[in-house]
Amino acid sequence: MKKIIFIFSVLVLTLASCVDPYADDSSLIKDTNVLPAASYMDSIDSLHVSLWVDVLKYTNLYNTLNLAANYTCFVPSNDAMQKYLSSKGVQKVADLNIEDAKTLVKYHTIKGVLYSSVSFEEGVIPDTTATGDYLSTTFLENGGAVQLNLEATIQKTVKTNNAYIHILNNVLTPVTQTLWEKLQGGKFTIFSQAIETIGYKEKLNTITELKNGVQYKYHYTLFAVSDSVYQANGINDFNALKSLLNATDNYTSTDNALNKYVMYHLLNQQISYSSLAYFTLTDTKRSKNYNTMATNQLINVSEVNKVLYINYNTTTKLGTKLLVLNRNCKNGVVHVVDGIMPVTTPKPTTVQWEFTDYSVLASTLPKYKTAGLTSVYTFQLDPLVATCYKWLSVPESKPGLYYVIANKNDAQPYKALNYDYLRLNLGTYGWVEMTTPAIMAGTYKLYCEHYNQLATEAQGKIWFIIDGVYFGNQVATRGASKTASNYTKTQIGTGTITFATTTTHTIRILAADSFTSDIDCLTFTP
Repeated sequence: MKKIIFIFSVLVLTLASCVDPYADDSSLIKDTNVLPAASYMDSIDSLHVSLWVDVLKYTNLYNTLNLAANYTCFVPSNDAMQKYLSSKGVQKVADLNIEDAKTLVKYHTIKGVLYSSVSFEEGVIPDTTATGDYLSTTFLENGGAVQLNLEATIQKTVKTNNAYIHILNNVLTPVTQTLWEKLQGGKFTIFSQAIETIGYKEKLNTITELKNGVQYKYHYTLFAVSDSVYQANGINDFNALKSLLNATDNYTSTDNALNKYVMYHLLNQQISYSSLAYFTLTDTKRSKNYNTMATNQLINVSEVNKVLYINYNTTTKLGTKLLVLNRNCKNGVVHVVDGIMPVTTPKPTTVQWEFTDYSVLASTLPKYKTAGLTSVYTFQLDPLVATCYKWLSVPESKPGLYYVIANKNDAQPYKALNYDYLRLNLGTYGWVEMTTPAIMAGTYKLYCEHYNQLATEAQGKIWFIIDGVYFGNQVATRGASKTASNYTKTQIGTGTITFATTTTHTIRILAADSFTSDIDCLTFTP
C-alpha cells in the first residue's frame, strides 16, 4: 500500500511540476518493442501528432508520460494544433505561454486509469483529468463516434505500453473559469448585474470552501441570458429588467422578484445537456421538472419534435431553447438560453426523486453519480458531514447509511438512476429522515425503486412516513423475487397522496427488520 500511495503522489507532483525530473530516471519504460505513450507518439509519424509531442517537451512532461503507470491521453492532431496555435496568435509551440501549455497537457490527460475506445458511456467520465476536472462524453449519431465536451471528436485510438491514446480533431478548452468569470466579457452585463445585486457574485465565484474542517466543492447549473436576448425583448439595461419584474429594493430577500428571477436560473447541481435531454423509455410525454434555487419554484424541460425546450407552452407552441451548451466551469456548467426565462409554474410531471440527490453529497464525496465503475464503490456516511440526513441506528453500533455506486458489470443494480443507491443498515426500528425537493401541487401514486436482492423470504422491510403520517403499506426491498436479484419498482400502498401546495416534504423511512436495503428513488406519478 505504501508503494501505491508513493507512486500516486509522484504522479500528482509531476503533472504539477515545472521541470522534468525523469530525463534520466530508471523508472522509465525502455522496451522499444512496446513503447510508452510519449515515445510512441514521437516515433509513429502516421499518428500526425508531432505538435503535441512538441508541447510535451516544451512543458517538461514528455518523460512523465513514459513512466511505468497508466494514462488515458486525449491528443489533438497536428491539424487541430495548427488551428489552436492560430487562435492564440502564435506560429509555434514555443511561443505559447508556458503555464497555459502545462494546463493544456494536464487537461488532456487522465492519470492512473486506462480508458479504451469502448470504455466510454454517455455522460461524464468517472475520473478527473490532471487538472481535477471532469470531461463529458456524447455519442454522435453518424457512426457513434465519441465526442468530448461537445467540441472534439475521437478520430482514432491506439494502445501503448502504458496508455490509451485517443486522437482528437480539435483541442479541448481547459476549464479555468468560475461561473461568474464565464459571464464576464461584455455579453452578459445585465444578467451579471442582476446576480451581483442580489449578493450572489461571490457564491458563483467560489469553487471550494472549508466548513467545519470539511472541504466542499460547489456544482451549479446556470441558464444564462445574454444582453442581445434582453434587448430583443425590449430590455436595454438593468433598470429595465427591474422594472419588468416590479422588483422592490430588498434584493437579498428570497421573496424579492429580482432575487427569485435570478435564482430561478440556477440549479444546485451540475447537469450537462445530455442529462437534460435524457428521458426514460417509459416517459412517452418526454417532460420533466427540475427544482431551481428559487424557493419552491421549478422549471420544466420537454422534448418537442426532437427539440429541447424549457417551459414549453403547449397552447402557444413556444418555449425557451438552449443556444450554447455545456460551457463547463470550475464550479458548474453554463447553458445560454434564447429567452429571458421568466418564473413560470409548470404542470405536474412524474418525479423520480433520488434519495442521494443532495448537493452536500456532490460537494464532499470522492465519487458521486459515476458511470462506468468496474467495482462497487461504497462510502459510509458521517452524520456530521452528510447533513442532508438525520438518522438513528438501533442499536447505535449499526453502521447507519452508506452511499453506493454500482459496478457497471452488475446489470441489475446498474439500472439505478445515475447508478447509485442509499444503503440503509439501521437495525430494527432505526430510521432516516430527509427532505424532498419541491413537489408540484397535485395527486400522486408513490413507488419505491430499489435493488431487490435475491432472498428466500421478504427482507429489508421499510415503512414510509410522509410529513409525520404513515403512508401505504410496508415495502420489502429484498426477497421480492425468489429466482433472481433484480432492479424493481414497488408501489407504496394502493391509494394516492394529495399535496395541496407546491413545497418540500419530510420523508422518514422506518426499518422494520435488521436487513440492509439499497433504495434508489421515490417516484411520484400524477
